[in-house]
Amino acid sequence: MTITESDLREILSRESEDGLHRGVTVADVDRRVRRIKRRRLRALGGAVAAGLAVAAAFTLPGGGTVAVPDDIWTGVMAQPSPRYGARAITDTIMVKRFSAMGERVAFDLPERRREWMSSVIVYCPFQSEVLYWEDGVYHTARPCTDGVVEETKEGERVSVVGLPDVDSDTRRLEVAVVPPGSIKKLGRALIDDRDARQVVRDAGKSRADMRIVIMATRYEPCDSGTDCRFADESSARPGPASGGG
Repeated sequence: MTITESDLREILSRESEDGLHRGVTVADVDRRVRRIKRRRLRALGGAVAAGLAVAAAFTLPGGGTVAVPDDIWTGVMAQPSPRYGARAITDTIMVKRFSAMGERVAFDLPERRREWMSSVIVYCPFQSEVLYWEDGVYHTARPCTDGVVEETKEGERVSVVGLPDVDSDTRRLEVAVVPPGSIKKLGRALIDDRDARQVVRDAGKSRADMRIVIMATRYEPCDSGTDCRFADESSARPGPASGGG
């Protein structure tokens, strides 16, 4: 540790206070230098200890509240926030077989949670037409051509039609599968329940191997995984899976 000119001035000044005519010896200077060194070392030690205490406040857990400099939060806030997404879980809740064509066939639905979405698919003869009611209210008619065509042991071709999602409050579904061209026989556009009933009456009765499958989809939170979807990502809604039965 070097002694500057100001340090020497301090030594001479203090010696002058001890006596105006007292001389300053080499031993006096050496003693004063050692005293100044000790004072500086104590001050330096205190500064280092204070610095270590501040560092420990950020690295070690403590029970008290410590004031943190504002610039520390800059790095903390720059860290990426955790992302939380949702994963779709689809369960088959009902599979029913039926064989009557040209008739309204009713199916009572099991109770579902309000937040679940239920989708309906019908396996029916290829290019047949499916009319659809919810709790007695006519909804729509669709051709049975949506899915992959399969062939039964009897040589009949079977396809799939997807019907509108079912509200959790819906308790009964009714479907009427009619042969291809039955709606065209009506001679006008099928608009309401009266038209739908007329189509079913004029279709005639027959039999085929058919089934209806209802699936309920719920969502659970997730933060990773190939099937975990986030709000800022565009993803296609999962389609209905083939049901057994």
